Amino acid sequence: MGYENLFYGYYDKPDLIKDILNAFTNLWISIWEEVLSWVDIDFVQIWEDVSTGRASMISPSIFREFMTPYYKKITDFFKSKGVSIILVDTDGDCNELIPLFLEAGITGLYPMETSAGMDVLAVRKKYPELQMLGGIPKGEIAFGKERICEILESIRELLKSGGYIPFGDSLIPTEVPWEYFKYYREKLNDIIFKKGKI
Repeated sequence: MGYENLFYGYYDKPDLIKDILNAFTNLWISIWEEVLSWVDIDFVQIWEDVSTGRASMISPSIFREFMTPYYKKITDFFKSKGVSIILVDTDGDCNELIPLFLEAGITGLYPMETSAGMDVLAVRKKYPELQMLGGIPKGEIAFGKERICEILESIRELLKSGGYIPFGDSLIPTEVPWEYFKYYREKLNDIIFKKGKI
């Protein structure tokens, strides 16, 4: 369908969009029902790149009308099966959408893209119940050991509160020298093992 047709569809063909969402939601729940009859799972990951580098691509009202009911159906299903961790992978600046994801039953977000304005310390302060993964500015690892230590100092504090798994806010770029990546990873491992709540 593509972004453009979808965005027009929210206004021009809302019943069609809701029918598509309902069909896919029911299909996936049927599949997950079968899977869960065979295995136990610890957590669920959902991919939803709904934000850009500056903000959400949709308004809160569109989210509530077209996404919340289906998210709630999915999250209620998983929680009824004993799954308590339901994560959404969404890049970009999703600050505006965090309360909406929480309302819909999502428990955590990642990769918390710092280059798009996602500040994991500020988010933790505002939403202490939100589970987070990522949040380490991947490109800044290339700036050297001193910058790596600065970045990891705030991560050290965040780990003390739990509900957080630190890693690069998306794939580490090839411009990061191996020497600096190795230094970053060893320092981060040391913080996790000595200070973090796992």
